[in-house]
Amino acid sequence: KVIALDCDNTLWQGLCGEDGPTGVVVTPEFRRLQEFMVAQTQAGALLALCSKNREGDVLAVFDQRTDMPLRREHLAAWRINWGPKPDSLRALAAQFNVGLDSFVFLDDSPVECAAVRAACPEVVALQLPQQPERIPAFLHSMWIFDRTTVTREDRGRSQWYCANSGREELRIAAPTLRDFLDGLQLRIEVAEAAEDQIARVAQMVLRTNQFNLTSIRRTEAGLRDFLKSGAKCLVTSVSDRFGDYGIVGAILYTVRMDRFIVDTLLLSCRALGKGVEHQMVAELASRAVRSKRSVIEIPYHRTDRNEPAREFITSLGSAPDTSAFVLELPAATLASLRYEPHENAASGEESAGTTSDTVSRQGGFDRAGLSAAMQRIGDELNSAESVAAAIETARLRAQPALVPDGSGTAEGSSALEQSLAAIWKKALGRAHIGINENFFDAGGTSLKAVVVVAMIRKELKRNVSVVSVFECPTIRLLAENLDGSPKASENAAESRGRQRRSKLMKRRTA
Repeated sequence: KVIALDCDNTLWQGLCGEDGPTGVVVTPEFRRLQEFMVAQTQAGALLALCSKNREGDVLAVFDQRTDMPLRREHLAAWRINWGPKPDSLRALAAQFNVGLDSFVFLDDSPVECAAVRAACPEVVALQLPQQPERIPAFLHSMWIFDRTTVTREDRGRSQWYCANSGREELRIAAPTLRDFLDGLQLRIEVAEAAEDQIARVAQMVLRTNQFNLTSIRRTEAGLRDFLKSGAKCLVTSVSDRFGDYGIVGAILYTVRMDRFIVDTLLLSCRALGKGVEHQMVAELASRAVRSKRSVIEIPYHRTDRNEPAREFITSLGSAPDTSAFVLELPAATLASLRYEPHENAASGEESAGTTSDTVSRQGGFDRAGLSAAMQRIGDELNSAESVAAAIETARLRAQPALVPDGSGTAEGSSALEQSLAAIWKKALGRAHIGINENFFDAGGTSLKAVVVVAMIRKELKRNVSVVSVFECPTIRLLAENLDGSPKASENAAESRGRQRRSKLMKRRTA
């Protein structure tokens, strides 16, 4: 959700505090990086600066360098000071009301990246290449920045956070939470989900953690299948006098007998603490009453992130102190549900959601492991060739280091035999192969024989056919064949004879 960027030698070349705003250099490589980040904001990411500098020096670069693709209006926030960068990242997480595991941090300094990885292991901390010419390939290989879908809410997210300064000023000035909410002039709309809103609902189902009663995850395809099975979906849109929040909430439910059964009830963290969830449930209950259903069934399953959701559901009715439960509540009662903030509550006490720094471990990596994996991808595995070589190395490493007795090895053999041995290892996925070992006994197939022929033609520039591999199924025989040895035909014939005798013995034994 958030990309936190260093400035000097990350967004530009040079030190703005020493070189001045006109002295820093935006080379083609740094321009590509800035263009990449602008594209990320258009896809829904929030950009923030996290720099050890004087704030005035950094902002002067953005104000005076009109040749830069990245402008001040693209930035949702910044922390520019001389304090530790982990502290600045925590402050940004609090400002955005998201967990640290929503952050990617980019810096040219290995020291700063190591400090962030140690103090904030939830953050994916990436060190940019020391050679600027490698930056474009580094960014291109970073699939952590890839997004499968981009919704209207994604495109407007940065503008929403930029406008949030107005909300913050109102919050500070308002004596009570009620005054703050009245000043916002909230407009909340709950309606049936339209076809073009399903992608946004699926996005929230996969991403929302804090206010999510069940944390059931569904892809867009899975969500559409669920709706085709008879489930229904309500979406909640919110706006205020400062701007449009977009779709921030959703309820998935089914209708059975006398009740509405909630499957999923979730709300984006940027709409928490404003009574939106109360209006969502009230609308659901009103629909139940109109359709002659008397019960709303609301489940809860605890996760390490969804305490705000538990606080809400326990405010609706008596709930057991267990990690999972279901409340059955009268629809008529819930239909009149209204949000009533504490009369004496200060405007900031309930207006923000709860942030969480809990490490998410639902994927294949924990967060610290993800940083290391991403760094390796950017540094080493940023081309098809390097990825293929790494896969091959891993395959060979996994093979047992054993050579069948009497098979011989390629050590001390001719250069051609050693080259053929290397090709056979790749084709067969083996760490060792004997020069007298039969290709097909070692796991070879007709398809792998074709692969061997193609590799020999490409790497050794030798003209060979698949028939040769069948007639000369060992490295030694194939090397003699390629060299045109007088004994090659004789040895090949002998090999074919051995194969025929072996097959005949197997038949007789069977």
